[in-house]
Amino acid sequence: MKFNLKFKGAGAKYLLASGIMLASLGSIAQNRAAVLADPKLAAMVLTDFSGHSIDATNLQTDQLVKLKLPVACDNHGLALPAGSCKIKIGLGSKLVLDPGFDLNNAGMSNYFTWTVLEDGGQFQITGELVNPLPASVTAVDLSFRLKVKEEGSSAITANFLITNHNSLAVLSDENGANNAAAVSYKVSGKVPVDPSVVNGNLKLNVFPNPAKDVFAVNISVKQGKLMGRYKVSMYDLAGKLVQAKTLQLDYVTNFAYHFGALASGKYLIKVESESGAESTLLKFEKL
Repeated sequence: MKFNLKFKGAGAKYLLASGIMLASLGSIAQNRAAVLADPKLAAMVLTDFSGHSIDATNLQTDQLVKLKLPVACDNHGLALPAGSCKIKIGLGSKLVLDPGFDLNNAGMSNYFTWTVLEDGGQFQITGELVNPLPASVTAVDLSFRLKVKEEGSSAITANFLITNHNSLAVLSDENGANNAAAVSYKVSGKVPVDPSVVNGNLKLNVFPNPAKDVFAVNISVKQGKLMGRYKVSMYDLAGKLVQAKTLQLDYVTNFAYHFGALASGKYLIKVESESGAESTLLKFEKL
């Protein structure tokens, strides 16, 4: 009988201590500030290193590209609490983070700590919010340098996740419909290009050529005018795509082709109308 009395006494003390602990945790949870915000992602784009958009459906193996992901937050004048959210970016199965790229240069490194891991043959970049994100952030581009790994089709996906994993406040998402972004891409092998084949049915000139200490050249039509969408691609003499972009030309006789920082060497510039009815290859040399 005495044993039973002692057991009941110990059980009562345990229940009392548990009740006090639960009450304390409940009080802590109630004291956490509630923050209502709208972290959001805009459309992702793939660009060359000059910032010009490239055709994501015509990537080439070993090509280096830049991923731009605009980030914004509408949070009614309050900062996003540290430890309340993460940005996760999946590169799909055909792209990898360029091994020479420093994640500290991705952007917003004052607020996010960036890491990358490989999971199931796909690379995932994660940014953890470690410092409060100010309400003044309306549109900031994250930029990552990626390398095309192999042929095939896949997609890049990004999500701005509310996690509240290590936050002193409870963040709620005002609009969960704008937290995600995606872009599909296709990788082809190197395009075989015969350097002796130039001047198709589209008669163009490129100037200056050769070019030195410039980041763009002027491409002009010998007769007539250019009207519509044209794809401009640059290849090295091994047939590897260096860069590609699509331009809208509205009844012009010439246009500027911006290629940015380019290594010295000989290249081919292919200009082709959207329909494929007009095309040509131009020899070009960068000194």
